[in-house]
Amino acid sequence: MNSLPEIVPNFDNEKIAKIVKDLYGLEGEISSFVSYEDQNALIKTKNGKFVFKIANTKWPKDFVQAQIDVLKHLKVTAPKLKFSETVKTLKGDELTKIDGFYVRLLTFLEGEMLTNMPRNEALYSDVGRFLGQFSKALENFSPKSPEGSDPLWKLDQVIDCKPYVKYVIDDDTRDRMMRLYDVYEKDILPKLPLLRKAIIHSDANEQNFLISPDAPTKISGLIDFGELQYASQINELAITLAYGLLGENDVEMASNAVINAYDNEFKILDEEREILFYLMAMRLITTITMSSYNANLYPENEYILIAQAPALILLKQLEDEKYILN
Repeated sequence: MNSLPEIVPNFDNEKIAKIVKDLYGLEGEISSFVSYEDQNALIKTKNGKFVFKIANTKWPKDFVQAQIDVLKHLKVTAPKLKFSETVKTLKGDELTKIDGFYVRLLTFLEGEMLTNMPRNEALYSDVGRFLGQFSKALENFSPKSPEGSDPLWKLDQVIDCKPYVKYVIDDDTRDRMMRLYDVYEKDILPKLPLLRKAIIHSDANEQNFLISPDAPTKISGLIDFGELQYASQINELAITLAYGLLGENDVEMASNAVINAYDNEFKILDEEREILFYLMAMRLITTITMSSYNANLYPENEYILIAQAPALILLKQLEDEKYILN
């Protein structure tokens, strides 16, 4: 984890309007986007929509720059996939420091979040297709500093979450998680150094995949590169499966659709395939563990534990249907 102090930005709309006009010559309606560590604002102008991003001070400049550079890289290596583009200032800068915060402007990517769309086999297949092409496009991307993500949310470092399992209140789930950790430490952790490594998005989930309303079974784009990191490349697929199958009754249909389509675009190696569902389960463990820890910190917030319910169910499904812990 970097040692920079954490300050969450809190610019008011009047200040954002002035910055956007001064830096980019744009004027328009401003509204906030939800962001937990940074600050994002939607800017609606006569020239189109834009997203103004203000980075938390804990992110090093090189990491923010990496999020800019990856979009330029993808424009070249994955021209058929859609991503936001960085808008330069009137002076030609991609990144500007204002009052100690790094700010930048992105084009707005239209689409409905995957989480709001009905799921079917065709849509799951297109998730795999998009993600496979994305992984292929990133295999040779090497930014100066990709390390900005919270270590506890890095799948390669999931062992660091083990001390927090004690905060999981459900006995059955906690037992399942500890048995998973036993298998992970014995059979999977030693294999991590041998797996392919690359820069990954690491948060390609149902809220970051976008779908065009005109083509409800097609992924139209991917947003939010704030968890960008260097990691085992198969983690990308494992993380997408962990989030994408939440609430899905037919795990076999959905997982096969995603995995087969991904494999058609970017070949999964045997050593990656044999541990894929365990990696998926370990991401679910992180989600459950950290939400349980936060519920302990904020016991008045009942929603925290309610929101983890789909992850609890999916983790149990994976064991019951013999994907893990056979």
